[in-house]
Amino acid sequence: MKRQPTPYRSILKGTAAFGGVQLFNLFVNLARGKCVALLLGAEGMGIASLLTTAGNTIQQFFSCGLNLSVVKEVSEAKGQGQGGRLAMAVAATRRLLHATALAGAAFTLLAAPLLSQWTFGTEDYRWHFMALAAVVLFTTLGNGELSILQGLHEVKRLAWASMFGATVGLAAGVPLYYFFGYGGIVPAMVALALSTFLFYRFHTRRALPAGAARPLREGMRPLMRRMLALGIVMLAANLLGTLATYLLNIFIKQHGTLADVGLWQAANSIANQYVGLVFSALSLDFLPRLSAIQSCDSQVRKLVNRQSEVVALVVAPLAVLLVLTAPLLIRLLLTQEFLPLTTVIRIMGVGIFFKAVAFPMGYISFAKGDKRTFFWLEGVAGNVLWLLLACAAYRLWGINGIGIAFAAVNAAFCLIYAALTRRLYRFAHSRRFLRMAFPLGAALAAAFACSFIPSPPLAYGLMGLLMAAVSAYCLRALRQRMSM
Repeated sequence: MKRQPTPYRSILKGTAAFGGVQLFNLFVNLARGKCVALLLGAEGMGIASLLTTAGNTIQQFFSCGLNLSVVKEVSEAKGQGQGGRLAMAVAATRRLLHATALAGAAFTLLAAPLLSQWTFGTEDYRWHFMALAAVVLFTTLGNGELSILQGLHEVKRLAWASMFGATVGLAAGVPLYYFFGYGGIVPAMVALALSTFLFYRFHTRRALPAGAARPLREGMRPLMRRMLALGIVMLAANLLGTLATYLLNIFIKQHGTLADVGLWQAANSIANQYVGLVFSALSLDFLPRLSAIQSCDSQVRKLVNRQSEVVALVVAPLAVLLVLTAPLLIRLLLTQEFLPLTTVIRIMGVGIFFKAVAFPMGYISFAKGDKRTFFWLEGVAGNVLWLLLACAAYRLWGINGIGIAFAAVNAAFCLIYAALTRRLYRFAHSRRFLRMAFPLGAALAAAFACSFIPSPPLAYGLMGLLMAAVSAYCLRALRQRMSM
């Protein structure tokens, strides 16, 4: 008889699977970038980057933030075992995504001359943007199918579809770069978007129960309105985050230098991308599970506590490692010119641990469909607090001050989330999580403090010992939880 996976084992298994997919796609993207660099040169890379950024911006805007609301509705319907509701959620998803995909493609097609002028300063690239309409169309549809798979928690199918789609897109793109040069950039993007969409659609059809993909009309409009309303809230929160980043960059430029803007962007890129794969993998697995049981507060409390333990045990060694290896990462990913970022990256390493603690609590309001709390907390309060603290800290301490603000905002949100989720959803961290989190946080703080020791051998020796101790503790704790 096949042994049923334990709750912690299921969480770790899903996280590992999604993490592997994210890592594979990262390597594929690096390989694609290398091919563009070799075959098209720096100018070709610049053109590809601008077209990709433009396409992603249009697609994200016209998708109306639907992807996460799709995950919520599909996983909730599946968790309640309601075949009719699942069929309705899938049908509503596809109807909404068809409309938003066509709207995004039509906008790209009609606005091609203007987009070319805004992006490149000339209308010479209008044909590139007209072809980019197909990329917007297939990317929007593909992301919708991905969200359905995620909501169904079809980990293996999602992993295979992602990897095959990315691989086929790369294999089709390289010959296009080789034979057509700059003219092959957009066709390669179309090949990637189309192949990814087809693989996702194939696996979605295989994963859905019989009849679940048939269009249903009765009761669909209220569901579509609910999905769209939640998606627009997500879109608005993301737009506020983008605006806060833009205003911070302007503030740094006005009260500092362009070099400071570049330094901050470099530090932010290293610190966030360093553990970005972990957070992305955790969110892909966590949100469907949480949405499926969101109506039961006791189950939500258990799941969020388990997820919090796993996140802390995975992120803590990475945060200590970031503090230890910050100068090495700067030399590998940037140049020696950026070594002054060492301190700010180490401060952000501390902030990342606080972010990991707050991370699972932040999904509760979204999973429960509490749009007002999610918007005002994530969209407004979070971005306003971040912008004000970052600007004030930059005036006081320069680039290091922004790192301090990053850590302070994430620490503050740990407390804010803990207070609000207790009041609104009766959530509280378990004693087991607190007994684990405080020693890990103390070890990270000690490693950060050791980085200021004047003697490099002593500083790195102590940080290395703390890294070994934290890693051993976390591995042991994860093994114990695998059997719980």
